[in-house]
Amino acid sequence: MSESGFQAVSNATEMFLTEQDPDSDVLVGLAFTVIMDGSRTFIIEVQALCLSQSPVGGSTSKVVNGVDINRANMIKCVLIKQAGLHIPSVHLNVVSGLTLTETAGDLAIAAAICSSFLEYPIPKGIAFIGEIGLSGELRTVPRIDKRVHALAKLGYKTCVVPKQAVKALGTEGLENIKIVGCKNLKEFINVVFSR
Repeated sequence: MSESGFQAVSNATEMFLTEQDPDSDVLVGLAFTVIMDGSRTFIIEVQALCLSQSPVGGSTSKVVNGVDINRANMIKCVLIKQAGLHIPSVHLNVVSGLTLTETAGDLAIAAAICSSFLEYPIPKGIAFIGEIGLSGELRTVPRIDKRVHALAKLGYKTCVVPKQAVKALGTEGLENIKIVGCKNLKEFINVVFSR
């Protein structure tokens, strides 16, 4: 809204992303995913901060903004049990005060947590779409094709998705984005966070 009335928003996604230093190719604890609001897609940023020790007071601390606390706990527990990561303290945030209600963001939450815990930055241009099950399996989500096409249009170079979604995506319109399929969290960590 402006003085002269409503103005078109050409790229609403820009409102939900951190302005990164142009000289910085990577940042630890940041991951991107695509959410749907009706038929519109939005790329959002998930931030994680993992502490190797519990903060003062000795309790396992969790600060979660924009993610359902039960979903965040489930993803943390699956990372502990299925991937062998021992994460005493996790803080999560979805940028711009958004609330991530879709399971499509599970993989981005896990990526942000792993990035922070392993102190392994995720390069720019990578996004994550997929649901995580209790046994660590990655599951496809509704309208994954529309989500991946939105990333391709915005110049993302890589998208990590559940392996079962790769064939369904096809190749039309996805010539400039690499689709990486993973069947479970262990494979995901080996593919994304191997040095």
